[in-house]
Amino acid sequence: MASQTEVCNRALTKIGAARITGILDNSKGARVMNALWDTVRKAELRRKIWQFATVRTTLPAITPAPAWGYNNAFQLPSDFLRLVQVNDTFAVPGLTDYRDQDDSAYVIEGNQLLTVFNAPLKIRYIKDVPDTGVWDALFVEAIAAKLAYEACEEITQSNTKKQTAQQDYTAALRDAVATGAIERPPQGFPDDSWMLIRI
Repeated sequence: MASQTEVCNRALTKIGAARITGILDNSKGARVMNALWDTVRKAELRRKIWQFATVRTTLPAITPAPAWGYNNAFQLPSDFLRLVQVNDTFAVPGLTDYRDQDDSAYVIEGNQLLTVFNAPLKIRYIKDVPDTGVWDALFVEAIAAKLAYEACEEITQSNTKKQTAQQDYTAALRDAVATGAIERPPQGFPDDSWMLIRI
């Protein structure tokens, strides 16, 4: 799959800028790409549920337990970017839409997941994937388009090119979402109070 330099050159090509031989080159394009790389990569991974970056794990409880509100605390993995699923069951909604208190089954505070569930806790999450060799081709296109958009003003000072880069990015995300939807089986949703009231 694409290397970091190839992704950056794809972005630079989109805005008509000179290609680079590496992200540490002493050129404006390389300096801009180097400054944007980590932040844009993590933001794009977090933005969608990318299949290649989704992993499953189980977490042990840590001490101390939360002072109040939840039974257990769990340390999030060091490569954690976004939570996708906690355990494998849906929380059953109440028979009313009125809530007079927070009845969430879990919450993320800092780098911990606080929850009413016991250990070991099963989670699915989006992880940081710095290795471009395992990126999905449509993610490569999306991140290249986002890098082009973010770098455009500093490199080209062209509003027209920036608008084109924005359109490329929107199209790349649309294509990635459409393909991801085809690759996954239909997703179930929990019954809401309208369904449960009929039971």
